[in-house]
Parts: sequence; structure tokens; C-alpha cells
Amino acid sequence: MSSRATVWITVKRFGTLLDRYRRLPGRAEQAAEGVAPAARGGYDLVLMDIQMPGMDGIEATRRIRAMDGPMASTPILAVTANVLADQRISYADAGMDGVVSKPVSAGALIAEIARVTERCAAA
Repeated sequence: MSSRATVWITVKRFGTLLDRYRRLPGRAEQAAEGVAPAARGGYDLVLMDIQMPGMDGIEATRRIRAMDGPMASTPILAVTANVLADQRISYADAGMDGVVSKPVSAGALIAEIARVTERCAAA
């Protein structure tokens, strides 16, 4: 992890919540728009909305994980209201490192970011 935490966000509405904590380097309103910047790298964390127009967050995560370079191992958090056990398993199978349930609270989001980044840093 770099000393400055950077976050790539897939949904504009989360920007307002996170802007209070840190300036955000990138946002995409559709998953396909986010895969290309991910290929260029430079992000420490990805918040991936599961249900997006066009490509869903699961497919976008699979594409990011298939890339060469640091993005292949960058932590990805699923952001979704669909948090049943089998759904969580499908997110993990796609390569996601954690889940933040909607509606998103600042405390839950920050706690999950801390948990995932600490775990990934220790790996």
C-alpha cells in the first residue's frame, strides 16, 4: 500500500460520502468505464457496485483480476444490497476481497476498507 490511500469508485453517489475523508482520483458510472483506468493502475482500492448498467461488477472484477500488474491484486470491495451467503461467495469467487452492504454507512465503509487493506498488506 502506498502512503496515500487512493480509491477508485464505480458509483457517483459514494463520492459525496468519501470526499469527506479523502480526495478521490477516479469515478465511473458504468463498470466498463472503470476497467480501462484500472488497467493503467495507480489505485490502492476499488469499490465495485455489483449492479451496474452494461457490465455488472462481478464481470468487471473478473476482468481486473485477469490483468497483469498490480491491479490484479488490488483490493476490491463489493458494494451491494445483495448480501446473502451465496451471493457473498460469488463475489469472493470473482476476486472481490470484501463486501459493503447498501445502504452504505460511513462507519461500515471505513471499517471494511480498514479490514481489507490490513489483510492485504499482511499477505
